[in-house]
Amino acid sequence: MTKIYRVGLLIDGQGGKPLAKAALWVENGRIKEVIPAGSDLPAGIDVVDLAEYTVIPGLIDMHMHVDYWHSQPNVAEFAQGEGLVACLAARNIRSTLEKGVTTLRDVSSTFGLQMRRAVELGFIPGSRIFSAAKGICMTGGHGHDTQGVVQADGPEEIRKAVRQQIRAGADLIKILTSHRSETPEYRQEELDAGVDEAHRLGYRVACHAAIMPAAKMAVLAGIDTLEHGTHLTDEVRELMAERGTYLVPTMIAYHSMGQAARSVIADPLNSGDYRRTQLAKHADWWIKTDEMLESQFRKAVAAGLKITTGTDIVIPDVEFASLHTELELMVKFGYSEMDTICAATRVAAEALGKSADLGTITKGKIADFVAVRGNPLENIFALRNLRMVVKDGSVEIPVPVPYFK
Repeated sequence: MTKIYRVGLLIDGQGGKPLAKAALWVENGRIKEVIPAGSDLPAGIDVVDLAEYTVIPGLIDMHMHVDYWHSQPNVAEFAQGEGLVACLAARNIRSTLEKGVTTLRDVSSTFGLQMRRAVELGFIPGSRIFSAAKGICMTGGHGHDTQGVVQADGPEEIRKAVRQQIRAGADLIKILTSHRSETPEYRQEELDAGVDEAHRLGYRVACHAAIMPAAKMAVLAGIDTLEHGTHLTDEVRELMAERGTYLVPTMIAYHSMGQAARSVIADPLNSGDYRRTQLAKHADWWIKTDEMLESQFRKAVAAGLKITTGTDIVIPDVEFASLHTELELMVKFGYSEMDTICAATRVAAEALGKSADLGTITKGKIADFVAVRGNPLENIFALRNLRMVVKDGSVEIPVPVPYFK
């Protein structure tokens, strides 16, 4: 398919000055050319008028679990079979697409690989998926009680677990090594082995490590992206800057948990089963961590860390994949609107190892872009005013009629 999209304002994700009245020439799912204002358009090609809108690259959510069901109020129903879990995943990835998220990174789940294929085949509408398959934790470690995580101990067993995820079809490896205490889970030699095995086989490693000293150990092991990093020290930030480790802060997850913990304390009887039985166990920790988010983020920016965006929403009464709120928090905490948009596009694609195809609206890249009303460089909330989502060169939102192909 070949089309030309007239654009009111183009923010291409590279961080430079936006282009007014440009046009995007899309052919075979890729950007054939970015046509400057005032240039003649090629004849005989359908033109889509987006002259009233701002266009940015498709957003990328770097941290989600597409089918997390363990906190659902009807958790017993999900535990009885896989069909309902798959339906939840399909709903979730459709909802991300509707928010302008054209690509997501599934960092451990039950059905991430199957959802990835279902989207590729056109069976269900949704964001493009890069999946870690199942996460890897120590016996009894963080995530061990979910179906999206496998347990492995000792360097050789961890290497085997890495190989198993790759054999299953994973795009990356996810390791989990901290819970809500200052006791690290994996030993240094175990982390070293997992990262070494993944890198040896050409795969990147995302690591759940929020608290010291686990976060420092993970960075020393050579992980590619540090997930959460809520309690970093200056020493670890310096290490991350030196080594080029990406930070995925997932602030909206911790803010949501902090808010939920406050509701448990204020009204425990009406807070719901999950909040009352699970969240309340660490309510003080969630609230403390929520209060640290702004200072931690500002220190990460000051240290020059490469920061990208993820959501990690796992409580059922909070909007799934609320990436817009994450971006709004980044701006509120001192990041510029342009840096924030780049974090959710170009920097995310770099962290994925997919910058040759994704992250910017430039010649040769996959045609993923979002049209919004207003200028998000003036008000980041404009990203919520979504009017069109194009993925792989095809209009996905508004929904094609009929959707079935």
